[in-house]
Amino acid sequence: MGRHTADGSSADGAPSGTRHDTARGDTRRRRRRGWVVLALVVVAALVAGGVVWATVLRDSGPDCATRTDISIAADPSMTSALKAVAPQASADSCYDFAIAAASGARIPGELTRGDQAPDLWVADSTGRATTVTTQVGVPTDIVVPSVATSPAVVAGTAVPALTNWVEVMKLPNLRIGSPLDSSTGDAPIVGALAAVEKGTLTAKEMSDAMTILAIQQGNLRADDDSEANRLALANASATPVVTTEQEFVSFARANPTTKLTATIPTAGTTLLDYPMLVTAAAAKRDVARTAGEEFAQALRSQAGTTALNAAGYRDPAATPLTGVGVGQVNRIVLKDPSQEEKTLRQWSVLAVPIRTLVAMDVSGSMDEAVGDTTRADLLVQAALTGNKLFPNNTEIGMWYFSIDKGGPGQDWVEIAPIAREDSVRPDGQTQRQFLNKRADDYRQYVGGGTGLYDTTLAAFQKVQDSYDPNYSNSVIILTDGRNEDPGSVSLQTLLDRLKKLQDPARPVLVLTIGISDDADTDALKQIAEATPGGTSYVAQDPRDIPTVLIDAVQARVAAAGR
Repeated sequence: MGRHTADGSSADGAPSGTRHDTARGDTRRRRRRGWVVLALVVVAALVAGGVVWATVLRDSGPDCATRTDISIAADPSMTSALKAVAPQASADSCYDFAIAAASGARIPGELTRGDQAPDLWVADSTGRATTVTTQVGVPTDIVVPSVATSPAVVAGTAVPALTNWVEVMKLPNLRIGSPLDSSTGDAPIVGALAAVEKGTLTAKEMSDAMTILAIQQGNLRADDDSEANRLALANASATPVVTTEQEFVSFARANPTTKLTATIPTAGTTLLDYPMLVTAAAAKRDVARTAGEEFAQALRSQAGTTALNAAGYRDPAATPLTGVGVGQVNRIVLKDPSQEEKTLRQWSVLAVPIRTLVAMDVSGSMDEAVGDTTRADLLVQAALTGNKLFPNNTEIGMWYFSIDKGGPGQDWVEIAPIAREDSVRPDGQTQRQFLNKRADDYRQYVGGGTGLYDTTLAAFQKVQDSYDPNYSNSVIILTDGRNEDPGSVSLQTLLDRLKKLQDPARPVLVLTIGISDDADTDALKQIAEATPGGTSYVAQDPRDIPTVLIDAVQARVAAAGR
């Protein structure tokens, strides 16, 4: 035991208990240093972790105060590629992109839904984008000229070598798409127009070829017509089809045993260029434009290009797909773009099937003699002649009208509801046969005054209410008189109602045909002009009636090319 002094110090002068206290102090100091070191490590880890998380968050997307929903409408064939890119495009931006399929026939209706319209639309071609936006009265606001491309091709099991698109147009049983659905059907027309520019085809020969092709397609086109169904038909028969490389590649991948091959004429082909348009309501257009630019940037990335290629699309530069498709292509470029636009408008008129309600005047004046016949007989002859010209996919209905013909207060009576010419009725007759038979019965209905205004309004509403976006919807009024129904709406009321009922997503045009100088040509002209695209014609000599309907159709085609 150590020695201690009176003050508690040890004999060597150190305080009492110093060695033990020193040991305890060293332990406490080591503990404090350990906690300090541990605290510094934790702080460093937190700081480093914050840097790491900040880096992760910064790299995963922008710091968005708010996020905006952006809807994109596209052809069903493109939606898979767009949906594959949408999650990353959303993560890299302040927009949440939603993709929805919208077939060609549906898109005009989609674009006229106001605030519910899609913010962006990926059309299959610039031409179609212009046509549709003009139809529905919205700006043709292209934010990205092309997000992808795909050449038009001819697919079949036994397609011969082809020099140009004129040869394609002459292929037996050729099937092409309707201009309402896609731009694939434009390829033969643009290709033939290129032959006109080169002087190897005359404009008359091309016009005749277009007419023949349109009638052929009208007789062959099925109710369930689509790119997929046409390719399935080609796969099961010797039927050639015009489609896109993308559709062909997709079909071949889904049907690995197919014998279909795809080719293009040596003269070259057209490219569908898939522009992206702003279609949002006015208040959201600027936001939608910026969002569209960012989505397009995502499509141009490696992941975006891979997604497009996987769906069968080429990039905007038309780089050939690897191992599939038709390889390098020569693109047909016309010298005069305005001529292309004019010709494609004419093609649209010819190729889009007609859906019409024909209202025929059966008032007493139709019994008036014209030489050794009557106006009624000449009108029937015109109807029968016109009915022979319409292709099978034409939809026609028929009304007769005078005053109270359908009962008190109803000036019209339905003779045949609107149906395809080749549709078979319950009695076994086709619609064409039935219409021809009812035209022969026309004379028994003749009598009374002319209920023109009420009939026209009712016919317009009937066609609009039953509107079919796959057709060109119209009303044809044939009359030799003027309105004689004192209880009907006035001419001004009729014109106001027709203009108010106009719906750019469901356009219905009125074609009026006046018979003889007795017809109220001024009123008929005003009625037709109240509907965009409506036209009016007069057969001054009733003996011209059999050709006036044909002339009206031809004039409509000519007007489309102006």
